[in-house]
Amino acid sequence: MGFFKVSSNVKLAELPIGSRIEESDFSTMTDDGHFVQLEYISDTHETKKYNVEPGLWTIVKDNSGMKLVPTSFVKDIILDKFVSTKEIEDNIESFFGNLHEYYNHGIEVPKHSILIFGPAGSGKSTALAKVCNERIKDGKTVVVIWNTDKFEPYEVKDFIKSFQYVGVEKIILVAEDLGGIEVDEVKMKSDSSLLSLLDNKEKTFTIPVLILSTTNFPEVFLGNLTNRPERFDDKIEVSYPPAEAREELFKFFCKTSVDKEAIDLIKSDKCKEFTPAHIRQIIIRAATRKKTHVETINKILKDIEYYKKAFQNKNSLGIGF
Repeated sequence: MGFFKVSSNVKLAELPIGSRIEESDFSTMTDDGHFVQLEYISDTHETKKYNVEPGLWTIVKDNSGMKLVPTSFVKDIILDKFVSTKEIEDNIESFFGNLHEYYNHGIEVPKHSILIFGPAGSGKSTALAKVCNERIKDGKTVVVIWNTDKFEPYEVKDFIKSFQYVGVEKIILVAEDLGGIEVDEVKMKSDSSLLSLLDNKEKTFTIPVLILSTTNFPEVFLGNLTNRPERFDDKIEVSYPPAEAREELFKFFCKTSVDKEAIDLIKSDKCKEFTPAHIRQIIIRAATRKKTHVETINKILKDIEYYKKAFQNKNSLGIGF
């Protein structure tokens, strides 16, 4: 005897034309149009343990199944100097530094989740790199990178359940770009396996765990993801740099002298939505296209305005690009 485990559950009407559905030995169609794939688990089936050691790893998958491979964050030497991680680090320290309080309140496995949000290019990934690289220095922490565009929550949840920790006392799960990198027409679906992972109701994690997630668009998240304790306990914004920081970034990126007109423009409200990535692009684009900094700034401002109008038109017409 044994049992069936749901391995996928998709609404066919929501899939774009051309989507691929993997072959399954067991499948069924529900009355509401869901295609469900099942995996048979025999009574003799035992989850194979996967040894996990301290360090920085990323989840991958090959013919043998899911595994961890050593990895490293792409270090942005320039942004690293300007992105502040104090609020994030203080939040993390208050968690890992007070695990005893969780145990005192009857919590068997301490868990804390942080959603880091802000515009693309604002430095969220750089902030993650800084705090995670610092945390693994203790030799007792494992950081696991989950590429959310490659693996579904249920896959990650089942994989983590197989972890057998070797010399590891704490785990940090990093889920970047949760919910995608573009705004969808509807709010992000609250996948039941994602909620289960965040809640740890199935005891996916057996040691203290910190979940760090980033998103460009927190507004597409449903309230049961972001406005409920024990899922995302804290939300931290990495926002646009203020005028003084924009000036400092501009001078830092620029390898030649800059004129006052460019400085005044970069500090003006016209450029208040410039991220560090925008400011670096000004320097690169001006150099490669043989334009002045002022000309380049104005061109980027026009590009941003054009995109906003195009996006508004898309929403008003109810169509995609």
